[in-house]
Amino acid sequence: MKSTHLVLMYLLLSILGSFMQGCRKSNTTKSNANALSLCNSGSVTLATETVVTGGCIITGDLTILNKGKLNVDLTGANPQTFVIRGNILLNGNAFLWVHAAPGSTGSQFIVSSSYKGQRTITTKDSSRVQLENIGFSAQENNLSSAGSFDVNYNAFDHSTLYVNKAWLDTKLSWILCNLHNNSSLIGYNPNEVPTETYLQDSARIALHGSDTKVGLWLNLESLTGTLNLPADQGQAFSWKIGRGIGGLNAQWSLEIDTAQVGIGAQIYPSTKMTINGSGLPVTGELKVALMFSGSTDTIKNLTVGLQSTSIANGPGGWVKLNNVNLGPIAWQVYALANENLYIKKSIVNEIGIAGPSRVVVDSSLLQLAVLGAVGVGGSTMTINNTDVWNQSINAANSSSITLNNCNITGSAFSTTDALSHISVNGGCFFENPPGCTQADMVDITTGQPHCNPFISPGFPQNLTPSRVSFNGVNNNCSVRH
Repeated sequence: MKSTHLVLMYLLLSILGSFMQGCRKSNTTKSNANALSLCNSGSVTLATETVVTGGCIITGDLTILNKGKLNVDLTGANPQTFVIRGNILLNGNAFLWVHAAPGSTGSQFIVSSSYKGQRTITTKDSSRVQLENIGFSAQENNLSSAGSFDVNYNAFDHSTLYVNKAWLDTKLSWILCNLHNNSSLIGYNPNEVPTETYLQDSARIALHGSDTKVGLWLNLESLTGTLNLPADQGQAFSWKIGRGIGGLNAQWSLEIDTAQVGIGAQIYPSTKMTINGSGLPVTGELKVALMFSGSTDTIKNLTVGLQSTSIANGPGGWVKLNNVNLGPIAWQVYALANENLYIKKSIVNEIGIAGPSRVVVDSSLLQLAVLGAVGVGGSTMTINNTDVWNQSINAANSSSITLNNCNITGSAFSTTDALSHISVNGGCFFENPPGCTQADMVDITTGQPHCNPFISPGFPQNLTPSRVSFNGVNNNCSVRH
């Protein structure tokens, strides 16, 4: 997959529904409000039409109700910034329009986030968010030393995200979009806005333009059939699948017109798909998310490179890969509920536990995304004799993570409640080097990382006041590269 934006914990959190945050409502603004009365005023609720011209900071949540409309006009001569330091909620027929002049390169829309303050954008009913000629970011002041942050976008009902020439600096942040129900993403040359989109239910994606660069995750939960990846992967192409088009009888629909995209497949026990690739020596045609639930499973030997294999769980398998080239950022694994899962001798980019499940990892490489034991009711993850390069290692909802004799580079440890705990026993902490970029983060032929661009330089760190214990760890190892 072309996109290398790896924090896919959004998928796990959307399954749980735990990331939905209520929006405070105050300071209702009438149609004659100006920028001074709207900006720097805490949380804001709008139910009428409001125009803001020039830069603005809203220091709390933004809620737009019913037929409310907020027009943020950044078309002035100088680059300007619109900042939200909270969550965004639109419902009814609400409309948020953030736009700069065509050809503008400096104006930004910022939804200011942090590790402890991840933000959400939620659209419901027939509401619409429209971004045009604007840069997007999840953090203020380009704080690259703090690592990358993400914003979660959730579209429900018949709501729409419309993007026309918006872009994002993925060294600093990303925006992850989940399309539910009959919602839509319509894009003309979007560049990483959204960075990754999860297409499910009866939702629709339509993308146009050779400057498009986004990642798309297709929900193949109950599908049986064949998915043919384009022969010219890596270039702009046109493709229509879903709702009976292209031999794939999905409820969702995907329309790509001369656009560059990366494709991801969510594979469930009920999936019976064959995916055909081009077999070309590209950096990766496909990402795969394996969704396990309610049984005891073992997976091993997940690797990068050309794949002609079956991923099986019982007779017939879940998915067959024919001549599919998997890049180093290829495999994500999720335990959904009451699962006992063993992962051995594999390269995995993310492991997430969404229910009361148990996951054990032996002698593997875990790189560049997230390890999360956050299952409601308690979950456990045990990692033995493994190289770990993840952006974050997080336990929540009375869950625990134990790492035994692991080599850990960079990485941030955190727990979100008093009953969750992370224990690191033995092994070594290595420093994530400065100057890391996505261009040099990993060896594309072996999957072995050189550095971690999604975490700040330095040794692994505990994001206090997390409940993390370190027992016999050599916490001052040298840089390995």
